Amino acid sequence: MGQAVVLYLSNTGHTQGVAEKIAATTGAKLMAIKPQQAYTAADLNWQDNDSRSYHEMHGGRVRPAIEPVDGAAISQATTVYLGFPLWWATAPRPIDTLLDSVDLSGKTVLPFCTSGSSAIDEAVRQLRVDYPAVNWQDGQRFTSNVTAEEIQDWSSKA
Repeated sequence: MGQAVVLYLSNTGHTQGVAEKIAATTGAKLMAIKPQQAYTAADLNWQDNDSRSYHEMHGGRVRPAIEPVDGAAISQATTVYLGFPLWWATAPRPIDTLLDSVDLSGKTVLPFCTSGSSAIDEAVRQLRVDYPAVNWQDGQRFTSNVTAEEIQDWSSKA
């Protein structure tokens, strides 16, 4: 499979926990996507139309600043596991910031998400539209109690 990285955005720890399990199961390098300005609980209140997350997701082409990522590790990878929580059934804007700043063309990208109820399908559909040069694989929604066997089954389909 070649070198692999797990890139993930996690605000509350759920996605981080899943990303850590994916890295441990696959042997991939674990890399966090960190917003330059951390999200507070108020920022993440999806029921508040004045929250930061609401404005980012409904404000057009918003690209919040993120901390630099290890571009060399990403460029050497052949497989990228890309994890995020779902916001309004799609990937949060810091994921767009990342995808606008790194070249994932020619790489196999396996998106995964954490969500209490929403499926990842809409998020993957939108990522395919917005970033058509990326070799997007089918996405997977995981819960925090995902097993190594479930991860291996999903990742082996790429």
